[in-house]
Amino acid sequence: MFCSIKSPAVRRLTNRVLGTMVLNILFAVIAALAIRFAHLRGIAGYLVAVLPALPIVGVIVAFGVFLEEEKDEFQRNLMVQALLGGIGGTLVATTVWGNLEAFVHVPHLQSIWIYPIFWLFVGLSTPVVLWRYR
Repeated sequence: MFCSIKSPAVRRLTNRVLGTMVLNILFAVIAALAIRFAHLRGIAGYLVAVLPALPIVGVIVAFGVFLEEEKDEFQRNLMVQALLGGIGGTLVATTVWGNLEAFVHVPHLQSIWIYPIFWLFVGLSTPVVLWRYR
């Protein structure tokens, strides 16, 4: 994952994550079209609106499976540190933004953005984690 030679566990993780992201985009398009043109309401509307979030569960499961499958403890540790950086960055960013919303009335941060913010911070923390172990 962090070098040019990828382990089989990393290849499987990459395939699983790409597959779930394709499903996420597909389900988001389906949900948007269904709600807009079929004017879904009630339980059907709720079910279709939740549909794009289901692949996110798949990504979480894929990372859990990766942490089990990866034989190299060091690579697992690097991944865990990057994920913790993502969690920490997301918690800080959303807490700061929540305080800004409460006290100076900045625009509301829709919760749909928290997942991409998490991956942004994972992406930012990964080079820092790798740099620490040069």
